[in-house]
Amino acid sequence: MTRGSVVRRSWSSFSSGRRAAPPAARVRGRAGYALWQRVWASFAGIDLPPRLGHEPGTATGSTPEPRPQVLPASGGWFVLPSLPSAGALSASGSDTAVLEVSSPDRRAVFVLRRVDERTAEYGLELVLRDVADQPELATVRYTRPDGEQRTLLIPVAPSPVGPTASFVRLEGFAAGSAWQAAGPAAVPENPDWPSATLADSVRAAYNEATREAWRQVGERTGRAIRETIDGAL
Repeated sequence: MTRGSVVRRSWSSFSSGRRAAPPAARVRGRAGYALWQRVWASFAGIDLPPRLGHEPGTATGSTPEPRPQVLPASGGWFVLPSLPSAGALSASGSDTAVLEVSSPDRRAVFVLRRVDERTAEYGLELVLRDVADQPELATVRYTRPDGEQRTLLIPVAPSPVGPTASFVRLEGFAAGSAWQAAGPAAVPENPDWPSATLADSVRAAYNEATREAWRQVGERTGRAIRETIDGAL
């Protein structure tokens, strides 16, 4: 037997005896992530790893609560589910999502969050599921515990990175507050928004993305609207 044949037989035995292991299954994690993180991961094509305590397939021993639904109202408005006292008490820590609901057309998601644990203050995150090419605007009305009704205009503008989202502070919102929303829809060319409502809405912006959305709204509207926006920023 020649040296070459021995080498060939040894290599054949070595190569045929080793089998490539099948690729490990890619596990995607969704539990434990904020809505904007899930939307961004889907937009960027990134698989989120399961977070500790949220591994898939782990039995929790509890039945998931049914997702709240909105109720259509007249004039394009829809009623958002009230936050019960039990839900408010069970939410602990700042930036905690206590309620998440989709608009009737499922284009937008409204996420109610605790923004201040000490004062039980709430904020509303508005996220668009599809990619917008221009600013859009939603309107939210809610009733404070003292009976005063507040109206907030919430703009959302295209973002170069991350999801199309805005975040506003809901001053005076509390458990049991009745509230409803409309939109989001394209920003009108000549809006007739009351100056006080517009100024309150601009001041309610909770982050720079929302303030930038207001700047883009100002660029597409008249001088009076733009001056009110600039004065409230």
